[in-house]
Amino acid sequence: MTVPSSRSGLCPVPLTALLDSDRVEVRRPVGLASLARLDRLGRPSGPVVARGDRVAFLLAPDTAETVPELLRWLGWGAELRLGLTARAAGPARVPRPRGAEEAPPRPDDRRASWLRPAEHGSVLDLRSPDLLRLLDCLADACARDLMGLAPAG
Repeated sequence: MTVPSSRSGLCPVPLTALLDSDRVEVRRPVGLASLARLDRLGRPSGPVVARGDRVAFLLAPDTAETVPELLRWLGWGAELRLGLTARAAGPARVPRPRGAEEAPPRPDDRRASWLRPAEHGSVLDLRSPDLLRLLDCLADACARDLMGLAPAG
């Protein structure tokens, strides 16, 4: 499934662009449905990267930490287990059992592509009402996915 947009592209993304950014990650089908909805509504998404089975919406620095509180304020509390993950800049650290060998990366672990390329000043931050709209759209898409409902129109 591709999301039609004049801004989308399948050019490679340096992994550092993804790891050096605060971000909100969702499952790929949820992210693509959310992008399509944001496009229909004419709302900005900020830069968006697809990597493996996940889509990451890049945020301004120091924004990821407040995402859970903003979701609660919007009515999407953690108890819903939506599958929406806010990550601060830096690689995800997964603890390994003592003595376990590091698993080789999956083929798609290092490949990422822009769905919405980064443009100067385009990341969403805490001062932007579009951040709340993005989070609400993503949470709604996650909830619909969990319930087996079609994406919102």
